Amino acid sequence: MNDIFMIGQNFGAITNSIKSDLHSHWLLQLFVSANGKLVINVDGEEISCKAIAVNANIIHEFYTEDLIHFTMLVHPTSQLGRSMRTYFLKNNPYYILSEDRAVELQLLLLNTVLIKKSSNYADLIKSVVSYFDNDTLTAFDPKIKTIIKMIDSCDSEKTPLRVKYLAKAMYLSESRISHLFKEETGIPLKSYIVLHNLQKVYQKIFNGESITDAAIASGFDSSAHFAFTNKKMTGMSARDIIKDSRFLKVSL
Repeated sequence: MNDIFMIGQNFGAITNSIKSDLHSHWLLQLFVSANGKLVINVDGEEISCKAIAVNANIIHEFYTEDLIHFTMLVHPTSQLGRSMRTYFLKNNPYYILSEDRAVELQLLLLNTVLIKKSSNYADLIKSVVSYFDNDTLTAFDPKIKTIIKMIDSCDSEKTPLRVKYLAKAMYLSESRISHLFKEETGIPLKSYIVLHNLQKVYQKIFNGESITDAAIASGFDSSAHFAFTNKKMTGMSARDIIKDSRFLKVSL
């Protein structure tokens, strides 16, 4: 079973078919077991718990063992991602959710699996957001907001994203723009661009495009280039991720 959904910049799934090798990516990731506890390897440590959030750029691996789990990939520059990093994860590799909220999420997850209505998916996501969200965050520097907007609105088919292109548009040197971006967001600019391209591939796949066409249209040199990057960042092949999957759009 694989119900994959997209909410803004964030992706999630209710699944019993994750078997990932050791990998790391610049997204934050939340895992919730439908019942009992999950076992996950994070930064070389085996952890048993009901629900856990893993920080960006932390090596981890996970196997569902044919049991139902919820997982959510949270964009690090989104309101939710910034709140998770600032107030919960901080500089730690992971954060284990409190027992009462973990049980609440488990009950919502079980209800979602049984009923399978978009409203139930929305309730589950809202509960995750309410746990982590914090509206006291300061806004990004205007330059960084402009850079993020340029990246998010770029048509990779016409203009492949490059640091030098962004630097020229912002009247900054490549080293200066890279330094400012990393200092403000905590993410290397080149890594952010790769992450953006990877997400665009999956958006296009969800819309019915082939893996090859989606990869080329999203800024990868070839399907092989995408496959290598995807495996490195997810621990799984794209074909394994989309196999037997149902793609949903959830509105909050």
